[in-house]
Amino acid sequence: MNQDSAAPSGSWTHSFEEDEGGVHLYRPTRSFPFPPSRRGRETLEFGAAGRMLTGVPGPDDRRVLTDAGLTPLGMNRFRLEGGIMPGKVIEIVEAQPDRLKVRYL
Repeated sequence: MNQDSAAPSGSWTHSFEEDEGGVHLYRPTRSFPFPPSRRGRETLEFGAAGRMLTGVPGPDDRRVLTDAGLTPLGMNRFRLEGGIMPGKVIEIVEAQPDRLKVRYL
């Protein structure tokens, strides 16, 4: 996959137990057996046309979804346009079928 021109696809859930050195690890939402978590889990869903939905636990534990655009910057980096982190840059460190590693810059 050429990450310079296209973001990953699909729905990913933050597996914070596996984070390492400032790199956030995400697993496929539908197929990974996540252990229970009291703090809730963030989700990233990459859609068509450079869009991404971010899901975070709300005050009543229901997921709150926010839509953002992704602007490719090259070198596996994308700027978030809108959403809950406008202007934030994400770097796709690794993208495999069973894991997605992301660094927030």
